[in-house]
Amino acid sequence: MKVMEVNSNNLNKFNELVQKGGAVVKFYADWCGHCQDLKPKWNIMTSHLKNTPGSGLIASVPENMISSVNCDNEVPGFPIIRYMEGGKKRKDYSGKREVKDLEKFVKSALGKGSKKKKNKSKRRRKNKTKRRRKRSRKNKTKKRKNRSRSALRDRFFRMISGNKF
Repeated sequence: MKVMEVNSNNLNKFNELVQKGGAVVKFYADWCGHCQDLKPKWNIMTSHLKNTPGSGLIASVPENMISSVNCDNEVPGFPIIRYMEGGKKRKDYSGKREVKDLEKFVKSALGKGSKKKKNKSKRRRKNKTKRRRKRSRKNKTKKRKNRSRSALRDRFFRMISGNKF
């Protein structure tokens, strides 16, 4: 994954990369206390994920560069961690601001984690259809049992009454 701190020197490169594929972008302001608390954790997270396989961009955009970036840049407050595809907002991060949680979000957005979710949903669908089949089989066997019991009962009463088959 590519990690980038956006400034005037690499703004064009950022705009190009954010339009091409997936990106997790942190919009921040230096004067913001929450941003200052997040900064060391964000740096640890990016250093861990820098050499991780996967195609994507992890970027930090300071307040003074927000108006210059070519992506969804509407920021109601700071910090905002946003997952984007093709420069368009897909999801804002709203979890805990801890290294593990940030890594998990980035991996699921940019890495192999999103594929695992799709596979899980496919498995769930398969399991649901299997359950439905089992239920329908059970219902059919119950009906068969009921039919055979009623047939036996009818035979029994015919035998007792003296009527032959």
